[in-house]
Formats: sequence, C-alpha cells, structure tokens
Amino acid sequence: MAALAVASPWIAWAALATLGADATTPLDWVPASHPQRQDYDRFVAAFDSGDVVVLSWPGCELDSPAVTKLLAAATGDECPRDAAGRPLFDGVICGPTAVSDLTAPPLSLDRATAVDRLSGVLVGDDGRTTCMVFGLAGDGMQSRRDAVDWIRATAAQVTELEPDAIHLAGPVSDTVAIDEASFGSLAGLAVPAAVVTLVVAWVALGSLAYSLLVFALAAWCVGLSFATLAACGDRMNAVLIVMPVLVLVLGVSGGIHLVNYLGEALAEGGRAGVAARGMRLAWLPCGLSAGTTAIGLASLGLSELEPIRIFGFHAAIGVLAAPAVLFLVLPGFFEWWPIPARTGIGQIAIARQAAGFVIRHARAVGLSFIALACAAAGGLPLLRTSVRIDTLFTPHSRVIRDYVWIEERIGPLVPIEVVLRFSGTSDIRPAARLALVREVEARLAAMTGVTAASSAAGLLPEMPARGTIGTALAESRAARRLAASDVGYVRDVDGEQWWRVTARIPALADVDYGEFLDRVRAEVEPAVEAAGGAGKGVIASCTGVMPLVHAIQNTLLQDLFSSFLAACGVITLVMMLVEGGIVPGLVAMASNLFPSVLLFGLLGWGRVPLDIGSVMTSSIALGMAIDGTLHFLTFHARSRQAGNTPAEAVCDAYGHCGPALVQTTLVCGLGMLVFAASSFAPTSRFAWMLTGLLVAALAGDLLLLPSLLLGPAARWFTPARAAEPTPPPASGR
Repeated sequence: MAALAVASPWIAWAALATLGADATTPLDWVPASHPQRQDYDRFVAAFDSGDVVVLSWPGCELDSPAVTKLLAAATGDECPRDAAGRPLFDGVICGPTAVSDLTAPPLSLDRATAVDRLSGVLVGDDGRTTCMVFGLAGDGMQSRRDAVDWIRATAAQVTELEPDAIHLAGPVSDTVAIDEASFGSLAGLAVPAAVVTLVVAWVALGSLAYSLLVFALAAWCVGLSFATLAACGDRMNAVLIVMPVLVLVLGVSGGIHLVNYLGEALAEGGRAGVAARGMRLAWLPCGLSAGTTAIGLASLGLSELEPIRIFGFHAAIGVLAAPAVLFLVLPGFFEWWPIPARTGIGQIAIARQAAGFVIRHARAVGLSFIALACAAAGGLPLLRTSVRIDTLFTPHSRVIRDYVWIEERIGPLVPIEVVLRFSGTSDIRPAARLALVREVEARLAAMTGVTAASSAAGLLPEMPARGTIGTALAESRAARRLAASDVGYVRDVDGEQWWRVTARIPALADVDYGEFLDRVRAEVEPAVEAAGGAGKGVIASCTGVMPLVHAIQNTLLQDLFSSFLAACGVITLVMMLVEGGIVPGLVAMASNLFPSVLLFGLLGWGRVPLDIGSVMTSSIALGMAIDGTLHFLTFHARSRQAGNTPAEAVCDAYGHCGPALVQTTLVCGLGMLVFAASSFAPTSRFAWMLTGLLVAALAGDLLLLPSLLLGPAARWFTPARAAEPTPPPASGR
C-alpha cells in the first residue's frame, strides 16, 4: 500500500502530461514506411501540403470586400503566428487571387474563361460564390487549433456574421473537430461512466467502503497505463479516449471477483487466515482472467496503425497490473474488516430456475444458437471499413453540416490525384505531354461519381482546331508556359517532370474508395500506354488523400482479422491446457466465438462500415468473455467431481456463477455504455459494440455453453478432467 502511495504522484503527473499533449492526426496513423504514405509524402513535397482549411460563408463572393480583408489579415505583417513567432499560414488561395493569377501573364486568360476554369474548385456554379483555402506552414498541424480558432473568429469579425454561419472543411478542421469531439467525450463522459461503475460495484458488493477501495485501486491502474504511455513517448490520440474507462471497469470487475472469493473463504473457514485462503482460491482464476483479457488487448499490437497498436499495449499493462495491485491490498484489508459474500439465496434461486429452463430445453437452445451463428457468419465476407468523414461524426454534427454547405455551393472536396511522371530522358515533346494531360483529365471528368476534374491543360484558353502547324506550335508554347509557371500543376522533381491531374468527388458520397481507385487506373492506364508508357519514359500513379484513406481502410480490415485470429489462437491453447484436452478446449471456445460471429456478421449483412474503434472490440471482448467461461467450467467440473450428473453440475455452476457473471457484465457494460453518447462516432460505436459483445458473451456462457455441456460433449468433461482446487462461488467477467 505504501509503494502504491509513493508511486501515485508520479503516475498522476504522467497521466496529466499525456492528456495535455497534442493528439495525433488521422494521416499520422499510417506508418511512414507504408507505400501509400510514402507516395503521399512525395506528392505533398512536390506540390502543396494537404494541411489546409477551406473556408466559406454566405456572401463569400469574388467581389466581396470581406475576402480581401481576411486575406490581408492572414498574410500581412500582422498575420497570426505560432509560439515560435512563425506565421501560421504559408499561403492563402481564394477565388479573387486565382482569377487574378490566371488573367495575368504567362496564361493571360480573359476573366470569364478564368472563372469558368475555376468552377467546382474555387468558384461555385453561379460564377460568384467562392471560398478561401488556408495552407498551414511547416509543422503547422501542431498549431492547428490556434489556426482554426483564428480563422473562425476573424472571419466572423470581418463578415459581421454569427460564428455558426462560418463554414470550415478540410483535413485541418477535420482533425480539430476530432480532437474536440474525442477529448470532449473524455471530459464530459468520464465522470458519469466512473459514477455508474462505482454504483454498480456498490450494489454488487453491498459495501460502499469496499466499492470505493476497489474503485481507487482500479483508478491507480488507469494511471499506470497513462504513465507507461508517457514513458514510451507515445502520443495521445482520439482512439485512446476510451482506454482509461476500459481499464477502470476491468479493474473494478476484478476487484468484485476477489472480494467475493474472500467472502467465500470467510464463510467456509472463518476469519482466521481468511486472506491466505482467499488468495489461494483466487490467484488462478483471477490470473487467468487478467491474462486472457491482456492477450486480447495485446493482439492489437499486430496492427500497423499507431492508435490501435498503442491502445492494445498500454491497456494490457493496466489490465495485467490490476490483479497484482488488488492482491497487494484487498486481502489484508479484508482480514482486518471482512464482509460476507454478496450472493444471496434469492439470487441463487433465480439462477437455478434459469438453469432448469436450459436443462429442459438444452437441445433446442443449442441448435438455436448454432443456427443463429451460422446465419450471421454469412455476413462476415461482406464486412467493410471506412474512415471517411461521414463515419467519424453524426449526421447532425457541425462538421458534417459545414461539408454539406460548402460542397453544395462550391464543389466536391475529396481529391484523387493522378500524377503523370515524365523521366528526364523521355522524348515525349511538350505538346504531346499537354495532350496526354488533357486526355487524362477528360477521362476522369467523364467517370461516374466525379463532379469536377482539373489540370494544367484546363487553365489554357481554347485552342484552334487541331491539325495545323500553327496549332502545334501554339500547344508547344502553351506547354512550356505551363511548365515555367507556378500554377501548382507542373513540377520538376528529381530529374523528372510531374504533371498533376485532380479529380474530385463529394466527401459525403457513399463511395467505395478501393473500387473507385480501380476505375481510375482503368481509365488512365490505356491513355498512358497509347502515349508510349514506360518505354517512352512516362508512368502514371494515383496518390493524394483518397489512396491514403483507402490504405487505412484496408489496414483496418486486416487488423480485425489478424488480431482476432491471434487472440483466438493463443486463448484456445490456454483453454485446452486448462480443460485438459483439445476437444474440451474447442467446446469451451464456442461460447466465446459466438458473440463476435453474431455481431460482426450482422454488421456485414447490414453493410454497416466498421471504423477504427469498431475493429478493436472483437479481440478485446474475446479476452474478457473467457473469464466467465473459465469460472463456469470450474464450478461445473467441481460438481462433476463430487459425483453429480451433468444436469446437476450445470445447475450448481449456475448457482455459483450466474449472479456474479451478471454483476460483472453490468459493471463493464454499463460503465462503457455511457460513452455511446459521444459525438465522436468511433468512440460511440466502440462503447455500444463492446457492450453488445459482452451481453452476447453472457448469453453464450449461460445458455450456449450449458446446452453443450448437456449434449454429446458432456463425455469430454468428466470428473477425471476436472482437478481444480475447490473454488469460491463468486466469479464473472
């Protein structure tokens, strides 16, 4: 106890430091070694950063004085700066400046043509409505909140509009919105979740003092998880917001187990030596419980995505620490001030009535669960993932409303970048390069789902009909002018000349990014091959935010299966060892696989996309669910060893385990369910999905597993295979 108290200040300091650190951005979740991330970084270095804020408002038009005022405020001598005195923005693009650039040499377009060329990109279909695009300078993402706050406040000031009339979109404002929603959830929901957990623990233990003590010890483990986060130099992110509550409810659940074990030891042998007897009874089931849960969490470390990986690692540390901390404190406290086991006659009677129902209808119950699982399993191949903006926020959130407003009035905001790379030795002449760019742009613009496409070729005035020497010379001169200009579509990179073609799709459209990228490649590759392809020194690649998001989505789906299979494989081996055979271990796993097959199968049938929060739940729930199975089988084996029939053994296991399983499921489920109210959709989905999986696991432990133990599998669970020491009657998830 003294050691815990001494370590507490350091742990509290580390936790506060971690919570106060800047969170990572979604694009940072992909490791720098990932091919799509490398392509994106090269593209950003060659052209312009994707760290932008798109701004518009009612009355934001080409001739609006407010646009000029805001541009001057953002780029003038009094522009906003970061803590080091550097400007927050490295450039601001807006309709008026873009029109001015296009009408000036070397392009010298007339105004009407310039406006038309910008339609769907910086100018709306009405030819007047425009937007402003703020690019963050250098490592400006570290100052993203200051940048967004300055843009919103200054725009409201110069336009004299209410803040709600100012509309922001783009990666920077998205990241700030994610920060606000996730950290707001932690600030607003952590206390209610903690209160719910404490109240349920109080009801389960029947002692406010013990519930407070268990809660405090679990909270210490939460602090330890944050301390290891700080010690490892890992960064806070939106996914980690639910980690403290998860570790808390698991620690409280473990405390309830241990107090009930101690209460049983008290009932069987009196107060003298109760701590030692209780620890002898509790160390194995509590250790297995924490170990299997930690296995489920640690399996997330297989992920390539930073948030999932560090979530699993640091949560596993907190979970593994919980039994050690509880064993250090609770038994000694209990010997000084014991309380009886909470399970009463009424609870046992209800449990035995439920057991009677399962015993009478074992075949029907088992077949029903198996049929339900098989039907749901058909939806597993249909699972898909998404990290699009519309899956991160609720439809009525401010960020979604802003996207709708800007896309309706200006144009789509999600770019797909096709880069035509001409080698330094390519003999394709400038005019032919321009012609290829024009063809690729036309092909992209004609694709279903694309609402706008732009390239350097689209900035040129109309050319005379082709086929004359004058036209060829004009196109050659135009291509050279474009290559020499700073219009943002042509760059010289490492001895190559890169020409950029941008297609845009709506951010809120229900688009399968993988299928869309395949269609883009199918359109672009024939044009490149017709121009000579690699043999002529030209290749095409797709990059930008969309391929990077697609890479994240693919990684999420791979993570779902790899982490679950890893956890399932290791835990299955544990169950085989504990149950003393391969078949008993596999039978025991049935009730634990059922929840994930059911829920994820239904999500697949419903075509509900999984996000970064959803993919973690299956591995975590699997580790948590094993606890109840272990305890049920332990008491079932104890009864069988005493000479009881399979039906009597099931009834005994119900009486010992049923109430505790329900109690600990309520602790974990209700504590997490509070976060279903989060405005950050991945946090909300994580909460209700984990709760749903735990409820399904409870049904698997109390319905499916007993029905299997009463069927042909009963012969594998004979007394000879159940040599566990006498356990206490209180256990659970």
